Amino acid sequence: MELLKTLRASSPVFPNDSSVIKAVSMTDTIDLALKQLISNNILSAPVYNPNEKKYYCFFSMLDLIKEIVTTSTTQHWEQEGDINTVLLDLQDRKLFKKSIVADICDSSKRDPFIVVDSETMLDNVAGLMVKNNIRRVAVLNQKGELCNIITNSRIIECISHLFAMDKELEKLGKMTIKEMKIGTSDVVSISSDKKAWDAFKLISKMGVSGVGVTDSQGKLIGAIGDSDLKLIKPKFQYLQLLHLPVSEYLQALKKVTDNNYIFCKPSDTFKSVVENVSEKKAHRVFVVNDDHHPIGVVSLQDILEQIVIHHKK
Repeated sequence: MELLKTLRASSPVFPNDSSVIKAVSMTDTIDLALKQLISNNILSAPVYNPNEKKYYCFFSMLDLIKEIVTTSTTQHWEQEGDINTVLLDLQDRKLFKKSIVADICDSSKRDPFIVVDSETMLDNVAGLMVKNNIRRVAVLNQKGELCNIITNSRIIECISHLFAMDKELEKLGKMTIKEMKIGTSDVVSISSDKKAWDAFKLISKMGVSGVGVTDSQGKLIGAIGDSDLKLIKPKFQYLQLLHLPVSEYLQALKKVTDNNYIFCKPSDTFKSVVENVSEKKAHRVFVVNDDHHPIGVVSLQDILEQIVIHHKK
């Protein structure tokens, strides 16, 4: 996999126009930072510390939703209005006392902020992600300015196009999930009769990006992930969906987005899984048995780890 040795963190393979990288300040009000995420359809943004003149952590939509729901009652966030309306109302009533980004950024500790310089080779970036179990790294240029953010999904997307061009990768791609001994991690799942917000509490508690949804017979019927939060838009009352049973929440989501979950069998090849993840822009693949019961999950980190391990051999 020579690609990893030839590309730098500043490579044009990755979006590196600093104008498209959105950041927020530690002193920004939470509602202003929230509008920044919503208007740019992103789940998180790096946080700049103006006093120390450096980037500090990530401000996450999931962290904010968690804070809103856990510090207020159901009747407050089931009220009419989009998330900005609910947030400002809670702040006016002194029910939500946090006001600026510094009060809430990285409260879940899910996104450690790790920085590399723009000349770092991609194999080192991938290794850093695997070693620290992180989904993204920030890239700084020689002036110390944020010039890029590289995610594990973007690296995997690039690699998904190279199976036919790299003999080492082609050989790896022919191995099955079972042969590679991945997809054996315990599945974090939730019953379809639970509340949707219970799924997000579980995501936050377990430090995962998504959970499987099972029916009364234990069969996998869907998934809920933090990427669902991209549906938060002005005038869209997303918070009201969170009090619905998971089954109804999934039905509601189908009206506004493709909430397709991805699954595979232990006999499926690594190549097919990687290409499916890349095509569907998924963050995980559930491994199911012949009865469609979830028996494991392959995460983006699992995929990247296999690529890094075989790259070093």
